[in-house]
Amino acid sequence: MTEAKVLSSVPSLVPLYAKAATGGKRSNRTSNLKTPALAVKGVKVSASRDEEFRRVAGAPPIDHVANSAFFGHVHALIMPLQMELMAADDFPLPMMGLIHTSNTYRQIKPVPVGSQVDVEVRVAGFRAHRSGTEIVHESTVSRDGEVLVEETSVYLAKGKKLDDVEPLAESTGSSKRPQFKVPRPTAQWRIPGSIGRTWAKVSGDWNPIHVTGLTAKALGMPGVVAHGMYTASRALAESDVPGGAPFEFHIDFGAPVIVPATVMVAITRAGEVVDGEGRGGTDIVAWDRKKRRPHFTGHVRDV
Repeated sequence: MTEAKVLSSVPSLVPLYAKAATGGKRSNRTSNLKTPALAVKGVKVSASRDEEFRRVAGAPPIDHVANSAFFGHVHALIMPLQMELMAADDFPLPMMGLIHTSNTYRQIKPVPVGSQVDVEVRVAGFRAHRSGTEIVHESTVSRDGEVLVEETSVYLAKGKKLDDVEPLAESTGSSKRPQFKVPRPTAQWRIPGSIGRTWAKVSGDWNPIHVTGLTAKALGMPGVVAHGMYTASRALAESDVPGGAPFEFHIDFGAPVIVPATVMVAITRAGEVVDGEGRGGTDIVAWDRKKRRPHFTGHVRDV
């Protein structure tokens, strides 16, 4: 495995988006990358920033006994390294326009607020999708050599193919998605049109589709899109995961949330049996009431 290139600090997303917006022809059309992994050592997990993430997502105040950083905060330490990798000159797919389709976050131990951690992100691979090509990122957050968090993030480049990624078999690519069954709602979210700017201020993610109607429409969206990580963070905040407990949070994103919006939500307790033992968990669904389309589906499970 190629050793990660170590950066001096977590990159700022604003210049990365500016670079991506200029486009430019890409000479590499294969999955071979000069730098497939990046790392930053000694990243500060700020208490004040964690508090802001919790406030915006509606999460409970930090449990000072567990002292565990909030999911949205930890992901915001990881994401800039993902974007830095995908903004590289030899990256074969355009960063602007990529769609975050799924995310799996596994907290093995709490990421202590106020501590310093090491963050590493690796392009684990490219794979064919019926609508283009997916990029898979594998990330870790560690302290003193111990992995605290593992995260897998999948992005889709629609309409793009790579020369060395085998396309899907025709029968696989044309298979229909299962029909969405509208569950019984347990909540209704009223999301303001300003949420994109609010989340961007705390997360640093100033992707133009989240900022104003004009910038969103310039990139082909019908209006301002709420950050997927905002809706994911809000869903997790309402799932009553005990502070500091090990858990796995998986989410599949569907139709974007165009704000302002009213979103129907179902957060329900679920049980599953693994190796003869029951495990607690929560199933999470959010959808558009009028169009009856899912915005996301996901679950939280004990680990």
